[in-house]
Amino acid sequence: MSSEYVLPPAQAPPPRPGLAVAALVLGLASVGLSIVVVGGLIGLVGLVVAVMCLVRRPGQARNMALIGLLLSFIGFVASVGFGALYYMVADNVLTSMSNGGETQKWIGREAPDFTITTIDGETFKLADLRGKRIVVDIWETWCGPCIKEIPHFNQLRTAVPEYDLAMIGISSEKESVLKPFLSKHEMLYPIASARNLPAPYSSAYAIPTTFFIDRNGIIQSVLVGYRGFDVLKQHSTAGDYEGAASLAPDNPSNVATGK
Repeated sequence: MSSEYVLPPAQAPPPRPGLAVAALVLGLASVGLSIVVVGGLIGLVGLVVAVMCLVRRPGQARNMALIGLLLSFIGFVASVGFGALYYMVADNVLTSMSNGGETQKWIGREAPDFTITTIDGETFKLADLRGKRIVVDIWETWCGPCIKEIPHFNQLRTAVPEYDLAMIGISSEKESVLKPFLSKHEMLYPIASARNLPAPYSSAYAIPTTFFIDRNGIIQSVLVGYRGFDVLKQHSTAGDYEGAASLAPDNPSNVATGK
């Protein structure tokens, strides 16, 4: 009988959960960042890591890898969905910027009247300004192109006398936002806060949107996006609209008013 000691067979080391942990972390990060493109990229990496873990690391780490796989998939799909949504919104904005959207339908139609109170406490009633050209600029304080346009509107206000051209800038922001802005930025034309304007002013989804109204109260042109002084002056000093004005676009009869 042999007295030699026989070693027991070597046991495999316990599986390391490193890949499973990585898959789980990537899955959580993918879901948390799914509103941006990077969330989708992280989710894609998480899917690869989770699959590797499921193939190479059986055992207890499998459940963690499965959770990471599921989260990575959710994050990837959500990121793709948000990306598609961003694309559609951007496409609509660019289309609106290029052709003015619904506002262009109002060219050649009588400008709907409105009455608002400016930041300085003065009443601005559109109908009372017949006989003058009118510039109505829809803008916001957070809009970079709007701010860039302010010096050109100031120059326009100086170049064209007030008896021939009325100007107003209208923002949907509260006066508590507008007043601090006006204390830092010189604006030589009246500014007002208004939210419930009629169409087409309420249809200005892209800003800045500027309406040019002739002496007879007809919307002569609409510009969407930033414009320099020369373009603003050209539109604000153009001759009155030629021809008869039509009714509002939503009126099915669309009969000329005879103006």
